[in-house]
Amino acid sequence: MCGIAGIYTPGRDIDAELPARMAAALSHRGPDGQGVFAEQGVALIHTRLSIIDLEHGQQPLYSQDRQRVLVANGEIYNHVELRQSLQGRGERFNTGSDCETILPLSASDSGPDADFAHQLEGMFAFALYNRSNGELLLVRDRFGIKPLYYCELPGGIAFASEIKALVRVLPDKLQPNLEAVGRFLQINFASGDETAIKGICRVPPGGFLKVLPDGNIETGIWWSLEQSLKEQPVFKGDEQAALETFDELLQDVLQKHLRSDVPVGLFLSGGVDSSILATELSRCSFGKQLPKAWSLAFNSTTVHDESEAAGAVAQACSLELEYVKSEPIRLFDQLVYAIWASDELMGDFASLPTLVLADRASQSHKVVLSGEGGDEVFAGYGRYRMPVFQRWLAQLRVPGSGGFRTKGRFNRSQALDLIKPSQQASLFGHWRAPFIQNWKRFAGLDRLTRMQATDIATWLADDLLVKADRMMMVKGVEGRVPFLDHRLVLFGLSLPQSLRQRGRTGKYLPRKWLQAHLPQVEQGRKKGFSVPVADWIRSLDPVRLEQALMGSPLLAEILDRKELQGLLAKLPQLDRKLVEPVAALIQLAIWYRLFVEQAGARPPETVDPLEWLLS
Repeated sequence: MCGIAGIYTPGRDIDAELPARMAAALSHRGPDGQGVFAEQGVALIHTRLSIIDLEHGQQPLYSQDRQRVLVANGEIYNHVELRQSLQGRGERFNTGSDCETILPLSASDSGPDADFAHQLEGMFAFALYNRSNGELLLVRDRFGIKPLYYCELPGGIAFASEIKALVRVLPDKLQPNLEAVGRFLQINFASGDETAIKGICRVPPGGFLKVLPDGNIETGIWWSLEQSLKEQPVFKGDEQAALETFDELLQDVLQKHLRSDVPVGLFLSGGVDSSILATELSRCSFGKQLPKAWSLAFNSTTVHDESEAAGAVAQACSLELEYVKSEPIRLFDQLVYAIWASDELMGDFASLPTLVLADRASQSHKVVLSGEGGDEVFAGYGRYRMPVFQRWLAQLRVPGSGGFRTKGRFNRSQALDLIKPSQQASLFGHWRAPFIQNWKRFAGLDRLTRMQATDIATWLADDLLVKADRMMMVKGVEGRVPFLDHRLVLFGLSLPQSLRQRGRTGKYLPRKWLQAHLPQVEQGRKKGFSVPVADWIRSLDPVRLEQALMGSPLLAEILDRKELQGLLAKLPQLDRKLVEPVAALIQLAIWYRLFVEQAGARPPETVDPLEWLLS
């Protein structure tokens, strides 16, 4: 796990200060070292978190003839098998790095562009420069587990693992993208190809970008979920056969996810997904010591955490569990830092406990497993079980949506009234577009699979995986997500609906597997981290909050001050449905100051958010 960045402007000189600036912006992703490849018109940058081949795995990596240069972020989990196969064909390697296997694969594959990436199992984002033909290739993994952004420059591009490295080289004045801002305000994250900074875009999950020697840019998709699902046969076996297949896949996936030259830990919530990981690790230790686990424990009797459930699972699985204690209200002192770490407009307050866990884990570990993806892959969310009549009404309100993902936080009149009428169209005119586009994209699938696939392409990629990657990497911890191995994903989505949902129960098959292998722990309904957002918002001083919000140039432009004052006058008793819009405005003000006004400058790790906004 690392950070990568680079500039490619063929035939043009690169300002010598720019690579150093970009590397500095990504230093938290790679505290163990930096490497740079530079020649006229090209600079490839790598910041390293050493996990495999600690002594010799520095990047950039070079092909044997030194004509191909690679910087890569992530892990290739099947690198052992790939290396053996390639060596059998006469290939030689300079290091033990898992990512070095990309070089001979790219040279030997006769398919188009990034077609060779189909052979990779893992999470990755990489840049491959071919000195022979002057082409630069950027590639991102199937589900967007690893981030990759780019911006166009005169005669070429710049790219990076995080936006904060690109705001330092963007040629134009930094400006917010109002469509992305509107999506964030409505749904808590900014989905789509464009980010919230004008001119900075995402390489999409399963996507690639190629820069030609004349500076022209070509984009494409090397792996698509919809095509893979069309090619994946529907699972025809019975429940027992499905359980056996799940068990076999899980064993292989976990064995590969444990490949590391440093200890691997586990974030344990006590929910189904992390409990499955704990159980399988206990059953099949794969010749390794059982991992240490961490769970958050609030110093409060009124705010819920999952320490009790996690403790029961850890005891049953003989795992060492450390409870990470935290004062719930003190979590918000890390909000500014979490938003800086996020890069994206992503307002998931669960990022705060994740940041606390990552900080504690980083004291002894560089790699942690977590359960992201289980709900999307095996249909765990309640929204997948919406009654037919409700779906029909939602579809009527938003044609083309299938009645899925139609509600926004600023659709309610009191919240919408906060936005000046003159700004509502530019902010909210197209906020549903990524969901409607993906709903249409997966039109050939049954309704349940269509909902899951739409969530995988939007909510998972642009919210949950942003949270997991950034909150861990800012603390120098690599997060691995076994449920997003593409073989497990395709298996889960190929199951008949009866093995995904049974009555009002989601994730039916994983639950049955857990009942069989961890019968001594009762499965309750997952409650998640109860971050006390409403209590925090209601405790704020209304006058100071108004000053903080209206002191932001962006919010002063879009907010109706009179409506805001009326809402904040009721702040101590504010309805829960209006807490979320107010929280989103605070997050937006912080993000704007960090990334537009301060160009991604690093803030204090702990600071009162209002004090910081007013300073």
